[in-house]
Amino acid sequence: MPKAVKTRKDPLFEFVIVFAIMLGGVFSFSSDTQQVEAKPEVKPPVVEVVKRSYVVPTGKPENLVTGLKAPWELLFLPDGQALVDERDSGSILLISKDLKVSKVGFTRAAPPCEKFCEGGTLGMTYAADRLGGKLSLFVFLTTLNDNRILKYDLNTDDAGVWSLANKRVIVKGIERSGKSTTHNGGRIAIGPDGKLWVTLGDSGMRGSTSQNWNKLAGSVLRVNLDGSVPEDNPRNSLVWAKGFRDTQGMAWDEFGNMWTTEFGQDTWDELNLLEKGKNYGWPIAEGLYKFVETPLEPGNPGSDAQGTDKNPAPKPTIPEMPSKDVLVTDSRYTPPILTWHPSEAACSGITHVQSTLISACLRGGKLWFIPVLGDKKLGEPQEFFKGSFGRLRKATLAPDGSLWLITSNRDGRGGWSSGGENALDDRIIRVKLKNVYYD
Repeated sequence: MPKAVKTRKDPLFEFVIVFAIMLGGVFSFSSDTQQVEAKPEVKPPVVEVVKRSYVVPTGKPENLVTGLKAPWELLFLPDGQALVDERDSGSILLISKDLKVSKVGFTRAAPPCEKFCEGGTLGMTYAADRLGGKLSLFVFLTTLNDNRILKYDLNTDDAGVWSLANKRVIVKGIERSGKSTTHNGGRIAIGPDGKLWVTLGDSGMRGSTSQNWNKLAGSVLRVNLDGSVPEDNPRNSLVWAKGFRDTQGMAWDEFGNMWTTEFGQDTWDELNLLEKGKNYGWPIAEGLYKFVETPLEPGNPGSDAQGTDKNPAPKPTIPEMPSKDVLVTDSRYTPPILTWHPSEAACSGITHVQSTLISACLRGGKLWFIPVLGDKKLGEPQEFFKGSFGRLRKATLAPDGSLWLITSNRDGRGGWSSGGENALDDRIIRVKLKNVYYD
């Protein structure tokens, strides 16, 4: 009988066998059973709907400052105080937060012209271009010889008192006509590019300045802050664009487009989209049409010993649409985007607030609110305050989101468009704004 064979029990061997059996079971189970792995729920992204809007005035206007004399520009300083200048006196005034008025300085001592004029101390703006971020103030000034740009150091002390120092001329020799200095333009601003922009008129010389690229008048200028020519200007000149009669307003919208307001002769005032090197047509075109001089009606018979008409001619009757059949289609001239008759416009300053261009009008005695609907796309203009305050020179956005308006009823144009003058003139008026939403 064979001997029995003893089986050796090795713990490690047994462990390997058991593990192999278990592993086989797992594979067997996995092959027979389909397991579905849970996936997290994917939610669609939340799209925030931003309604487009523009602004319009709301509430009751409020007189803030009275007794000014033909103010021309108003701007806010970094500390919330405001500067305003007076065209004829040459004074630059500080409006404190509690609305007290004090003088900061004078731009000149002599009158700007020998006869009635539209000149004097006009546009102002400032830039932080000095060491340590200190400010410089730029001022547009007309003189008996030329129009020019002044530059001052604009300083403040610990008490918030501002002062001017170190006056110098950075641009001079801008042409002017005779002794009456009309059609000066005169608005200046720091653009999004950090350059100084200057709007000019034709100085009463029409095509000899507006159509001459070698003349500064009749142009919009783009200037380095030291008065030199930017390298990317057209024609190696301060002149950025040509063909203007009298441009007194400029503003940039949220798309970077530059808009300017221009006084026409008798029939069409303009809102222009300004672009590099373009010619805007004056005096070939007024508005969209060929410019035609409106004839004066003859005066009454009779003259003095010198042969001068003793009875000046009355104001001409301005036709509704002269040169209606002579549309200017010459591609050398850039047409305006919007036009108005001067009785509805004569707009001076323009500003941009929350997708809205706001133009202050003199003869029209109103504010035009123009929605910016897209890049180079404007909505229907809406008018506000017609006849409420008389002649309006400029609207400026205040730190609290309201508008500050300056009137121009003591500028020698006979007070309000409808006649007369308010005893409080000239004034700074505060107007609140609200948003209007649309799809």
